[in-house]
Amino acid sequence: MEAILALLGLGAVALLLVGVPYLLVSHARLRARVARLEAGLAAASAPEVADDVVPEAAVDVVPEVGLTGPWERPLPVGTAPESSTPPRAFVLRADRLATVLRWLRSNWALAVAGVSLALAGVFMVQYGVEQGLLTPFARVVGALLLGAVLIAAGEVIRRRHGDEGRAAGVPSVLSGAGIVTLFAGVLAARALYGLVGPGMALTGLVGVGGVAIVLGWFYGPALTALGLVGAGAAPFLVGGASDAAWLFYYYFAVIAGVGLAVDAQRRWAWISVLALAVSALGATLLYQGGAGALHYLGFWALAVPLAVLVPEGQLVPRHAGNSPLRRIVAGGEYPGFPVRLALAMVALASLAAINVTLETYDPLLVWLAVGLLAVMLAALVLGTTQAPGLEDAALIPALAALVLVALEALEHGPVWAGFQAAAERLPETPMPLAATLLMTGGAVASWLFHGRMRVAGTQVPVILWALAAAVTGPALALILELLWLPGGVIGSYAWALHLMALAGLMVWWATRAGGVEARLVAAIFAGAAIVLITLALFVMLSKAALTLALAVMVLATAAIDRRFDLPILGGLAQLGVAVIGYRLVIDPGPGWAVNEAGWADVLLAHGGPLVLLGVAWGVMAARAGGATRVVIESALWSIAAIFASVLLQRWLGKPGAMGHAGLGLMAVVWLATMMAQLYRLRPGGAVMRAIRMALAVVTGAVALVILVAQTVITNPLIPFMWRKELVIGPVILDSLAAAYLPVAAVLAAGAWKLRHLPRLLRAGFAVAASAYAAWYLGLEIRRLWQGRDLSVPGVSDGELYSYTLALIAVSVGLLVLALLRRSEMLRRLAMAGVALTVAKVFLIDMSGLAGLVRVASFLGLGLSLAGLAWLNARIAAHMGNADPR
Repeated sequence: MEAILALLGLGAVALLLVGVPYLLVSHARLRARVARLEAGLAAASAPEVADDVVPEAAVDVVPEVGLTGPWERPLPVGTAPESSTPPRAFVLRADRLATVLRWLRSNWALAVAGVSLALAGVFMVQYGVEQGLLTPFARVVGALLLGAVLIAAGEVIRRRHGDEGRAAGVPSVLSGAGIVTLFAGVLAARALYGLVGPGMALTGLVGVGGVAIVLGWFYGPALTALGLVGAGAAPFLVGGASDAAWLFYYYFAVIAGVGLAVDAQRRWAWISVLALAVSALGATLLYQGGAGALHYLGFWALAVPLAVLVPEGQLVPRHAGNSPLRRIVAGGEYPGFPVRLALAMVALASLAAINVTLETYDPLLVWLAVGLLAVMLAALVLGTTQAPGLEDAALIPALAALVLVALEALEHGPVWAGFQAAAERLPETPMPLAATLLMTGGAVASWLFHGRMRVAGTQVPVILWALAAAVTGPALALILELLWLPGGVIGSYAWALHLMALAGLMVWWATRAGGVEARLVAAIFAGAAIVLITLALFVMLSKAALTLALAVMVLATAAIDRRFDLPILGGLAQLGVAVIGYRLVIDPGPGWAVNEAGWADVLLAHGGPLVLLGVAWGVMAARAGGATRVVIESALWSIAAIFASVLLQRWLGKPGAMGHAGLGLMAVVWLATMMAQLYRLRPGGAVMRAIRMALAVVTGAVALVILVAQTVITNPLIPFMWRKELVIGPVILDSLAAAYLPVAAVLAAGAWKLRHLPRLLRAGFAVAASAYAAWYLGLEIRRLWQGRDLSVPGVSDGELYSYTLALIAVSVGLLVLALLRRSEMLRRLAMAGVALTVAKVFLIDMSGLAGLVRVASFLGLGLSLAGLAWLNARIAAHMGNADPR
């Protein structure tokens, strides 16, 4: 029975090797004959065309030559390539996809045949595994012989008929199936049966890859594509268990090299994409299946150099054309296909390194992932000096390294956990080195970027490399400070020394800046040094001293700008002002200043920045219209308001801080911040205006919530549930003044200073300020007659008359102010106050008056109104208005 099965198997193999190729070749010949007959019939029926007239639709195409990249594009005969717009060799184009679909419609049988032949070799090995037929050695040898026979058959047909024309891709199908079978046989010899060691297996895979390269130079893309897909699927189709699964990572690296090497010669472009996609997907599937992360990182360490070097066929990258970042900053042509291919693999390798750190509990793997990024960064910085298309490729692993360090802390990774555990170490235990190693790596990365800057030559690369050098190291230091908290593990002094050492490096580079854009480069490194020094101050100083140090930094930045004319440092000064505002408003905020800090710290944290920023504002007088000076000016107003709020809350004490006064003063902090952001809308671009407008909306919303809570919960007139709000402090200078007058003052300042805002918004601020001032005046009058509890029922006669007198006094004040400012609006507001006074007297006061008191009251009212009418007429005449109404 087994002999019969063996004969049937041999017959099937013979049928595959002889019958299928014969049928396919016969089919191709038949199709060719039919095509020739159809062409002859069409030519016989077509009208004659003069020899010197060429129809537009029949223009021949020839490959374009002399391109900067390796991929070619057809152009009409006689059309020269446009040097100003180099071609963009996109792989996934609609016309190429349509070509593939047309080929599949016409040659679907050929495609199915190729897949069947490839699966035949793979399933031959798999069947031997499942049935236990023959010895392992015989199974492997049979698979290798089958692959060799398929390649030989394809080569015979190619030599006789070619891979196009009559043969119509049959040689590519046979040879591609043979390549897949050879790959499966070598894999089975190592992974399934252990017949050869890892070294011999890898040698065999490389040998098969070499055969595929040689064949790919002579065949069409169908063979290479079939070989790549089949070789990528072979490890997953053979089945079985392996004690050396890590070997497959390097097998997939061989696949990537094979596809890239073939495409470097034939230049189909999409074959390179297919090779890298198959290899990256296969390696990732292995990693997800538990094949280990160590050799997964090794795969990427091999795949990236292959993607960079093989397409150009150079040991040193020489990618011409534009880089993506240069394209964004300075414009020009789009990056070429080899550049996009290399950048894609660098990005995928960076993502793989981050993914490994997120899924491992082994600190060694985390350090290896960091090492992979470091090696890529160094290689791309040092090795791409002659490849302008890849000049910004090193930024990808640099950014990935920053993300990796941040995620290691956010996800409580093994390196971060070990570093934090060292905080409880014994005194004789050595200091953990994780933060030191990472800081050293950041400094080395900045040093590499700085070295590349010195040889860049032209303006745009110099600026970009300088920014990379000035940002990478300090950004890593900032991430470590915020997320790793190294000061609590290795000590604040030791960590501050790390920061100051990096700051010293930045200062050294700033002093040595020269060549193209020397002034701008010096400003960039000086700004980075100031940031690092400020960060060191964060580590070492107290809360009050830190806020003061930030103000010193702003002043120093302004002085450096004035001395050396470095306006770019203005952005750093604005950042310092923003951090000062953050500290005074949020962390540690007014709560610390009111409840925890001593008087000395309060004066230092608020008064110090006021003085220093005032000096900085004066120093920057030469840039009076600049954004930085506007930001500093708005900060002076807002810090003054916050300082006054803190002083009033401390004066009132805890009872006042918890009631209507405390909420009003807290609202002042957020209102002042909102006004500062609105004031900063004057200069700046669209992006900064949008950011500041968003901040103004957020801070204004917070202030509105606080004021609503003040009105509902702590209203002195209306008790909230069982709680009565009592007024504290002496008359006039009491909690009512602290609760409402500062709010009115900030709103009035907004209506006065924010002249660039819409008039309606400024009028709203003015109305709100007037309403809060009037509310305070009314409550203060009631406090004079009713005492501390304003919620008692009823209103006395004296209180009513006081309101009337107050309205008359306010109207007089508004008329005088209208005269001084020649404001028609103020004059009309004053007369509106007079009308309100009259209405109050006749509708409210008159009902409670009798006898001589009524006579005296109306006599006084009449005289007052007459005087106001006379004053209004004089003011209207003085302002040139004939209508006194």
